[in-house]
Amino acid sequence: MSEWRQRAAGAVEAEFEHARQGGEWSMLGPLRRTVDGEHLVDLRGRRVRPLLDVRCSGPDGPRQSAAVPVSAEYHHGLLWLDDVGPVPSGCDHVWARESTHADLLARLARGLRDLGAAPLADRLAHGMLDPAGQDAYATCFVPGVHLVWGPPGSGKSHVAAEAAAELARRGSRVLLVTSEAAATRASLTAVSDPERFALQTDLAELSEVERHLRDMDDELRDYDHEAFLAAGRRIENAQRAAALETDFARLRERHWQRARELSEAREALGLATRTHDRVAGEHARRAEAKVLTQQLTAVEENLAGIRERSRHRGLLSRGRRADREELRAAEEQRRALVARIEDCRRRVTTVSDDVKALRAAVDEAGTRADEAERAESEVRAQLDLVRGELGRLHASGIGDDADHRYYADCLHRNLPNLHADREAVRERGRHRAALRGRFEERLWWIGERGHELRCGDESWWWRSEAVVVTTMDGLAAAEGDFDVVLVDDAGSARLCDVLFAVGRARETAVVFGDLAQPWPQVVPEWLEQRADVRQWILSTPFSHCGILTPSDAHAHPGCAVLTGQYRVGPAIQAIASDIGYTALLAAEGRHTDVVLLDTAGEPVERAALVGLIAEDGGAVLVPSEEQIAGWRDVLRDTLGVDVGTVGTVTGHEFPTVVLDLTGDGWYDRVRSFISGIARARDRLYLLADLGAVRSAPTGTPLGAVRALELQGGLQVRRLGEVLIPRQRQQSATDWTVTVINREPADGTIPG
Repeated sequence: MSEWRQRAAGAVEAEFEHARQGGEWSMLGPLRRTVDGEHLVDLRGRRVRPLLDVRCSGPDGPRQSAAVPVSAEYHHGLLWLDDVGPVPSGCDHVWARESTHADLLARLARGLRDLGAAPLADRLAHGMLDPAGQDAYATCFVPGVHLVWGPPGSGKSHVAAEAAAELARRGSRVLLVTSEAAATRASLTAVSDPERFALQTDLAELSEVERHLRDMDDELRDYDHEAFLAAGRRIENAQRAAALETDFARLRERHWQRARELSEAREALGLATRTHDRVAGEHARRAEAKVLTQQLTAVEENLAGIRERSRHRGLLSRGRRADREELRAAEEQRRALVARIEDCRRRVTTVSDDVKALRAAVDEAGTRADEAERAESEVRAQLDLVRGELGRLHASGIGDDADHRYYADCLHRNLPNLHADREAVRERGRHRAALRGRFEERLWWIGERGHELRCGDESWWWRSEAVVVTTMDGLAAAEGDFDVVLVDDAGSARLCDVLFAVGRARETAVVFGDLAQPWPQVVPEWLEQRADVRQWILSTPFSHCGILTPSDAHAHPGCAVLTGQYRVGPAIQAIASDIGYTALLAAEGRHTDVVLLDTAGEPVERAALVGLIAEDGGAVLVPSEEQIAGWRDVLRDTLGVDVGTVGTVTGHEFPTVVLDLTGDGWYDRVRSFISGIARARDRLYLLADLGAVRSAPTGTPLGAVRALELQGGLQVRRLGEVLIPRQRQQSATDWTVTVINREPADGTIPG
């Protein structure tokens, strides 16, 4: 291996050691859908690395949710997605596997160390160029390693493409390295698999159900179904209690009435009983008479026995006197009994009818008392039941005004029915999570299969039968060696990258570039102190060969020069010349309107400027990446306008360019400023404070704008005016310059 390869690889590896190591997946941005139904992600202002795999997934990454593999094509800051199919609702972000800067550095270091015989790269590494042809086009057919310099708009890319096509027709195998491939041909194709679309449809349906569930959850966020049911129960308790209290009052009144009736019935029964008992005592004489009658019978029998015994006694019998006395006593007893019997019989006859009546009255009063007692007992039992139910209801809770308001609000918002619907959906989808997991895993592996199929066919380069077109980032994917290597747009390319490309050439290597392009950069910046980094990374192929100015290019035998210019008008040329870049010549017949939009030191309403460039497309250029976000927000729906720094906006030419000079961030970015103004074909808007322009020092970008104003070649408009360019008028200065064109003014390449 030649020594330069070791040193160049060592410089690249030094940068690699400090390069940020990204994750496997990086988020490109939110998925957007246009009114035409197309899907895209806005990457304007971002440095896009080669994309290896693109998927639509959730904000947490492809492995955390469904990951839909999609086809993608990058064009002017927008990544357009194709073959998207049904997208689950959660897949609202675009993720990509992309070659990180660290990956590219590692690949470049390996490529430099593994580079085989490369005599053309060896010559370029030592700053030795072979004699160029008569012009740039002819140089592409001259064996050896050559440089081609041309100012912006001189047709370098067209010459390289035309030469590549002609070389291919002559049978050469050509490698064309160009930045435009990234802008116009970067594409990635997803696997076209019917199962994938079926899975996406199933996942979309599941996601729709889950989205519906989330919507219902949102609506029910402050709804407590148990609280609603409890409030309903309390309201029912209150309604039931109100009805029971009415019944309770009625039953209590009835109970009082039945109690009075029972008391009256009992009092009547007692009176009847007492009356009956009193009369029944008189009626007891009948029994007494019966007893007395029995006693009378015994007395009469005793009297008859005494008389019979007295008849049989003699007159002189000593017992005769005792018999007379006994007889007298028996007769007296008989008379008393007869008198008492007659009295009892008389009294019994008198009250017999009264006892019967009183007995009936007592029975009737008893019956009434029993009925009153039963009625009172029934009412008392009902009253006790109502009293117990009221106690239970009050113990359970009685609805108040707050319950009524809450219950009515829930019904008004239909929350109970919505809750029932949600529970029904949940019940039907108890296995939804497991089903989603299986679908997502299967979809993931379909995407992985597509990624594996693409691994040997990287998407950032394309080939025809004899021409391979790629970018610096995709050099490693271009297999084999080539007869001719053409490197376009290498004015700001790092020397190590160009050497790796030139090392693939067997016969001819031609490097095209513009000296006005920004210088290469290295991260971190302190690596600039290393000699090998300065030599192999921070140098361009032109500076490495001692070509720093247009005059150097004209004087170097190994460098062909493109003198024609087909894009910019005299005003752009004047601005560049005032800064010191005299190589930018005005195209014959070309006029570029230059309009200064005076902010007057006030904050800029960017949205008001969108209409200036929306019709024919264009670009907004800012000096630093910090200013991109504000412009990208206002250009969100203006997809035909690119925005970014000179290094991130792809494309050499735009009908309209807006250059944001409000912060004068171009003061130390003169080369970027020149590259920016040279991209405007028809009109260039300079957004700046007129006061700052008029006080700017000579030799600065704002100073050059001031000089153009003094020469009368600049239109000045206030942002408060209607932002439509005024009719172009003939300037006081004659801007017509005659040049020899290789390319017509309309930008086409002659055959």
